[in-house]
Order: sequence, then C-alpha cells, then structure tokens
Amino acid sequence: MSKVIIEKDFYTTTELAKVLGISKVSVLKRIWRGNIKARKMGRNFIIFERDVNIKKLTAEIQGRLP
Repeated sequence: MSKVIIEKDFYTTTELAKVLGISKVSVLKRIWRGNIKARKMGRNFIIFERDVNIKKLTAEIQGRLP
C-alpha cells in the first residue's frame, strides 16, 4: 500500500496520522509533549506544513533517529 502526500498548507491530526502511519492519539500525544507544533482550532488541531518535517518525524517513528 503506497502513501499519497497531498501538498497543502496544513494537516489535520487525522491526515498527519495517516501520512506518518501512526494513530491520531499518537499524533495528539506528540502535540501535547511539544514534539509537533500545532495550533488549536476550536476542538481540533491543525499542523502547518512549515512547522513539521515529515521526513524527520517518519524517521523518528521508524526508529532511525534517536
């Protein structure tokens, strides 16, 4: 199964979870810990593309970076 990354200015927590291959709860935990910078929009969070490094996060999740 291939992952498709859609180019846009921001991700929702659900979209970022799909891109990273983790659960939405895991994304929320990383936001709460400060590992992912996000903005609160009502009851939800949005993560701006400029604030997140997808390649670095993917490598961390897969255990390639400390």
